[in-house]
Amino acid sequence: MPSRSLGERLGLFVRFARVQFLPVVLAPLLVGTAAAWYSSHSLNPLLLGLLYLGSASLLIASNSIDDVYDFVNGVDQVSERMFPKEFPGWKPIPRGMMSVGQGFTISGSFYLVSLAVAVYLAAVVGWIALAIAASGILLGYFYAAPPLKLDYRGFALGEVAIFLSFGAIPALGAFYVLTGGLSLLPLLVSIPSGLLTTNVVLTHDMIFYDSYKAAGKRSLAVVLGRARTERLTFVLSGVAYAITLLLVAVGRIPPFSLLVLLALPVLLLKGLPSGAEKPVPEYAKMTLRVFAHSILFSVLLAVGLIL
Repeated sequence: MPSRSLGERLGLFVRFARVQFLPVVLAPLLVGTAAAWYSSHSLNPLLLGLLYLGSASLLIASNSIDDVYDFVNGVDQVSERMFPKEFPGWKPIPRGMMSVGQGFTISGSFYLVSLAVAVYLAAVVGWIALAIAASGILLGYFYAAPPLKLDYRGFALGEVAIFLSFGAIPALGAFYVLTGGLSLLPLLVSIPSGLLTTNVVLTHDMIFYDSYKAAGKRSLAVVLGRARTERLTFVLSGVAYAITLLLVAVGRIPPFSLLVLLALPVLLLKGLPSGAEKPVPEYAKMTLRVFAHSILFSVLLAVGLIL
């Protein structure tokens, strides 16, 4: 490997770990934090900071191990042949900018940070904090890693893992750490966040549909095809809004939660499902819009719970 400056190494790390996607785990954490505040006005800055540190570390570890095993499993080699060399944001390992061993080291280091935070929180708050963290660690690791390789099986197992990892698990974890107890509330309010983050992954997988299909990676987008996947993301978005409206209607969350309706214009920016396949760059643009919508929705929901 050629010698690189500190700035180059940092840029490579950001690219490898996909640090730009940190908001997808911080958003449901914020929803869980808001649920804790709404339920008991509980807020401990130290515990909250550690919770966010551990969750951010877990996301970086999971993204890193996903890239490592996409290469080990042969998916990235197929994508490398199908995508142009100048394709932006492409993974460092297949481009020879990082070794598999370095990828394992980065992932393992951040898994250790996340586990250390979980153990400390368990000692301070209760063992359930460790159980919640362990479920997130296992799902993040086995999303692409053998023997489970959840995102390769064709039964929406990877998407279920995403739904839980970016919905119920962080929201319930935040609620438990801040209140010391469990409740149905964080699980209910986490459902929209989990669905919308699943939409981000589904839309992202439409970019790589051809290479995933050729490599035998049977993510849900590959099983359904691009047109039906796009329709599914529209349905899941509608379900996220419907659940929020229902929770307000039955009095489980405050009327201010209807602030999520302000996110609708961002959702509509990507347009209604057309039933026709689009050029790959269009799916990349759609992914950014779906990502922005997911984060904005969760932030507005959290604000509504706090108000």
